[in-house]
Amino acid sequence: MNESKRTGVWVAQWMEDLGLTPNQTRLYAEIVSLHAKGGCFASNEYLGAVLRLKRDTVSRLVSQLKKKGLLEQTGFDGRKRFLKPVVPTVESGLDFSPKKELTPVVQVTPRIGITSKPESCSNPKPSLKYEVHTNIQKNFLRKDKDADWKEFLAWSERRLSFSTSFALSQIRGPEVLSGLQLSYWEHFKAIPK
Repeated sequence: MNESKRTGVWVAQWMEDLGLTPNQTRLYAEIVSLHAKGGCFASNEYLGAVLRLKRDTVSRLVSQLKKKGLLEQTGFDGRKRFLKPVVPTVESGLDFSPKKELTPVVQVTPRIGITSKPESCSNPKPSLKYEVHTNIQKNFLRKDKDADWKEFLAWSERRLSFSTSFALSQIRGPEVLSGLQLSYWEHFKAIPK
């Protein structure tokens, strides 16, 4: 379970209709997604990192989802806990609707693992016009940045001590400045031209 390869999860409408809190919905959607990919045995630490929640919060949310009948722990081998999402149906007798109106209940069938391929995404390469514009803009900004840096170095020779200006001349650009050197750069940029 590598977080860097994760692209996110799609929260289906039927999940939002369960009347869960936003964090419960996100956790439930993540567990449904992992279950569809071969089973959910993710730790609270992993789920917390993915959802940007504390491990204790994830533990509490898992307990709440179990109490609501949306999760079952199907196993524990001493190291891994296996969670299985329970999809509410008419037969399960679970009623998650926030309103208690008499409406016909429709069984919801989740469509897990089906990907959408809209026509607009068939050619992900940017247009030639966009590429040319971007390259012109990059070159202009690079030249502008280089000119600013050279002007800053000339200013530092006139205004700062020899040792400070010499140290600045050894740096390749403003992006690596820090501390006092950065304050000199910011002072220089604040001077009206």
